[in-house]
Amino acid sequence: MQVGAMAQAVTERNFQKYFDEYGVRGSFLLYDQAANRFTSYNMARCNEGFLPGATFEIPTVLIALETGTLKDTTQLIHYDGTPPADRAWNKDRPIGWAIRNTCDPCFQQVSRDIGVLRYQQQLMGLKYGMMVVLPETLDSFWQSGVSRVSQFEQVAFLRRLYARQLPMARRSQELTRKMFLLKSTAGWSLYGKTAKTQRGKMHNGWFVGWLERAGNVYFFALNVEPKDGKEATDQFLRSRREITERLLQELSLLP
Repeated sequence: MQVGAMAQAVTERNFQKYFDEYGVRGSFLLYDQAANRFTSYNMARCNEGFLPGATFEIPTVLIALETGTLKDTTQLIHYDGTPPADRAWNKDRPIGWAIRNTCDPCFQQVSRDIGVLRYQQQLMGLKYGMMVVLPETLDSFWQSGVSRVSQFEQVAFLRRLYARQLPMARRSQELTRKMFLLKSTAGWSLYGKTAKTQRGKMHNGWFVGWLERAGNVYFFALNVEPKDGKEATDQFLRSRREITERLLQELSLLP
């Protein structure tokens, strides 16, 4: 089977049991760089667009570095005094801390510093889904509203970032890649970002990233939502990364 103009083969697999165990429904997409092949579960859904949520931190960091909004990855993000939901956010924080803790106020500040025009200009070159940036939504367009990105688009963006093929400085792309390292062992390294969004009573979750192993790279995007419109429980939040890692194990990519 072929996917549009990309013309890469797709192997469809039934991974439903893993999603059922966590009480979620969703889809999974993996791209094997060496084999030039996709593996998917629920491929039609992999083409649907969803709000990117905190996965948009990846292009945000890239754009911030490219525009000079962030001079480097040690720069502190200024806390403007607005009362946040979490007292841990009541101080200036480095971008790495903001990523690890999904600090919404931190990235709202970075987005305000980037500004609408620069966001619009930079996003045109990234081809990252359909992101709608307006003055009134500058600090929320990735969490609510009409912006959308699909799993195929997430993977395509990550592939270009990894290959340094985006229309941005090599330094910006390399620093961004390093910021999203989650775990590294002697045999493999896992990079990525989870996210959660909510529209009305419907919750949606992501885990996107890539796995470096044995000289190859595997790019992935998982998207889930609770069955029957249920609340975003701790099990739902854990499902994003845990299902992904179990699928990577099923595919003999993780021990």
